[in-house]
Amino acid sequence: MTIFGGGSALKVLSTMKPTHNEPYMVMSRKWLPCTSPKEQGQVFRVMQWNVLAQGLTTSNPRKNFCQTQEKHLAWETRRYLLLLEILTYRPDVIILCEIDRFDFFEGKLRDFGYKGKFIERPFSPCVDVPGEGSPDGCAVFYHGERFTLADLHHRQLLNQMKHSTGSLAMALRLEFVEDNAPLVVINSHLKGGPKTEQTRLEACQDLATFIKEHTFQNDMVVAGVDVCEEPGEQGYETITKHLRDSYTFALDGKSPDFTTWRIRPMGEEKYTNDCILYSDQQLRPLQALGIPRDNQIGQSRLPNNYCGSDHIPLLTDFQRIMH
Repeated sequence: MTIFGGGSALKVLSTMKPTHNEPYMVMSRKWLPCTSPKEQGQVFRVMQWNVLAQGLTTSNPRKNFCQTQEKHLAWETRRYLLLLEILTYRPDVIILCEIDRFDFFEGKLRDFGYKGKFIERPFSPCVDVPGEGSPDGCAVFYHGERFTLADLHHRQLLNQMKHSTGSLAMALRLEFVEDNAPLVVINSHLKGGPKTEQTRLEACQDLATFIKEHTFQNDMVVAGVDVCEEPGEQGYETITKHLRDSYTFALDGKSPDFTTWRIRPMGEEKYTNDCILYSDQQLRPLQALGIPRDNQIGQSRLPNNYCGSDHIPLLTDFQRIMH
């Protein structure tokens, strides 16, 4: 993991801290051990996070988050919590989706050695939001002391009729500074919503094709994906045929209890939508950050004063397998 000066991080965060009279901090989460580290092989940390586009909080807060306090939806609050979480865990690779304030993240993270790339999501619903207007999309940040960028590819994911599914995939080919070994980082956010199950399934099928198009047999691969699935859908199984899930590994074959939890007028939505996938012939997971306990979330669910998004961030430490 990349280490940078804690003092500078505290200085940046202190200028952004919300003025509301309540605590703002990262939820306490335990690391789940996966495998024991070997003597050889670089270790690096990966974060995956749907950070909740600000345009989707202001479009209709009472509809989208009907029990969330408005101060917890305000950008002034959320930006602090989002950056606090990132700087707390110091990932070497940060995979973000539903991001419509890329300039903010790029500007703040640049001071800590990160470089980033952003790709706009097709048909972003944020474009038509009054007072917002910035499309959301996918972004990948990587620490410049650990990696250099060799190549970047992206495209819309298509259905079987070769029409856009409204979903996006991007692939960065990074190289380790130490030896120029390649690491392919995949980021994808599938289109959510009711009556779109078949569209998501076909998008997952095309995502599997996209990953195959931009990786070679012996590449190290990590993928952060928000599949937006509801229980019973099959898209996740499609993309995990050739890549393994670090969280199901850490949890002995079980899925996390949730990665997103919010309250909407039709009821609570508590789903496992997000995942970190990896090529298990080239990488071994050392530990994954555990899922918060239900009683940590609070009655209004997410976002709140402990998490700036309606999704929780996932984190995994990987070690290269040296052949």
